[in-house]
Amino acid sequence: MGVRGDAVGLEVLARHKQVGRRAAAASHPDADWQLLAGLAGDRSRSVRRVVAARTDAAPDTLRLLAADPDRAVREAVAANTGAPDDLLIRLLEDSHWSVRWTVVTNPAAGETVQQAMCEAADQDVRFILAQQPHLPMDIVFKLAHDPARQVRGVLAELTDNLAALQTLLEDGDAQVRAQAGMNRATTDIQRRRLVHDPSRTVRNAVVHAKAIHGWDVPEEDLLLLARDRSVNVRFWLATLPGATLPVYEILAEDPDEMVAANARRWLLPADDPRFPGKTARDILTGLTTQGHFANPRQLGQPIPHAIPEIVEELASRLQQSIDPSGRRPDYRLPERPTPPSA
Repeated sequence: MGVRGDAVGLEVLARHKQVGRRAAAASHPDADWQLLAGLAGDRSRSVRRVVAARTDAAPDTLRLLAADPDRAVREAVAANTGAPDDLLIRLLEDSHWSVRWTVVTNPAAGETVQQAMCEAADQDVRFILAQQPHLPMDIVFKLAHDPARQVRGVLAELTDNLAALQTLLEDGDAQVRAQAGMNRATTDIQRRRLVHDPSRTVRNAVVHAKAIHGWDVPEEDLLLLARDRSVNVRFWLATLPGATLPVYEILAEDPDEMVAANARRWLLPADDPRFPGKTARDILTGLTTQGHFANPRQLGQPIPHAIPEIVEELASRLQQSIDPSGRRPDYRLPERPTPPSA
């Protein structure tokens, strides 16, 4: 039986005893705002969810559904690009995290709503906002001064706002500076300063970023890191790709046996089965998987700056041997496409 698109046919369908028929009326393109308003009070949550997702539903209808006892109905309103700003702001205080976080990823949430997000009591709202692309400058700077380290940190790693990045590179928290050091937009000068940072966490970030992004860190800086007072920094420098022959030679004599053993493997011929090509690929792949994300549904998703295809390309270059003259192979990568947002 087909669905009549005329007003009478839809009214009959909207009163049908079968939920599927009423849902069909709610989803029909010819359903007007009055019909949708009536179906917003339907006894079936399935019907109300359909209405909540309609971008042409009247604001008052969506306001009614924003208070619905069914979480999925409220979440549909939060994702609705036709929802007015005041309603989205109200949903930022919803009792369920999924509703609050859905508001953040609503593409229609404008700067007024984003300003409210910056003031949200739920830190995770601000955390997810900091990961959204193309944020207005004043929103970025609010997040750059957020009281929560986690919010500033994730912004530091992902922002393309150079002024905000410089602010975050000077943050008083070492973890934030370290995450800023992982940002692809950092300059050579900024990275050289990070090599001298008093925190081993920050210096270690340079080592990891060098391997992930294929950066050409000056050998004199790598030599400093090879003699770093932190065994953790030296371990990762010896384990990850991209250093020079003199650096690996220094690390091969490190007093820590694990550091020395890993460095010696890079001094082997590339065709030696002990050469760490495969191991490095496994390590780099592991580095691209986020261990924690505010949204539980996104645990284990790739972090935006290191998608697996890029890691595979980088790792494949590890099969090149280190030039005996001391020059290292070219690990730099071509310009990568803009990754999908997390």
